[in-house]
Amino acid sequence: MLQSRHRAEVFMTTPEHVPDPDAVTDYETQAREFLIRGREYLAVGDLHQASEKGWGAAAHMVKAVAVAQGWQYDRHADFSRVMNQAILLTGNDRLSDLRGRANDLHGNYYERKRFLNAEIIGKDLESIEELVALLAPLTVLDGSGNGSAE
Repeated sequence: MLQSRHRAEVFMTTPEHVPDPDAVTDYETQAREFLIRGREYLAVGDLHQASEKGWGAAAHMVKAVAVAQGWQYDRHADFSRVMNQAILLTGNDRLSDLRGRANDLHGNYYERKRFLNAEIIGKDLESIEELVALLAPLTVLDGSGNGSAE
């Protein structure tokens, strides 16, 4: 019982959670579309937009996970909290590095163009592709409509 209670507190599952499969699919689809657009912007040298699309891909995939798992994601700051929950649930510490890459891409919005590096942004977009792939299993709904960690 204590372990169950602790898990609920750590993962902040919303009460009586019934995931919305359409929302999960929409967020996951949008994440993949943002990745494609990010690569397109990178190819034409629009590094600010490439960065923001990479950030958007990460944020939407994390929202898909939050909906599937019943975790709160109501504001920008919840990105890191939900990522931390995913790290604890999966035991995959690589997600911590990938979270940092997503935040770096978002931070590029505030940089002057001449300080942005296309090669680094390209590598960061590859990292976001990895993040999307690693989080995908957390968006799978089991037969009861609840998120599965497997």
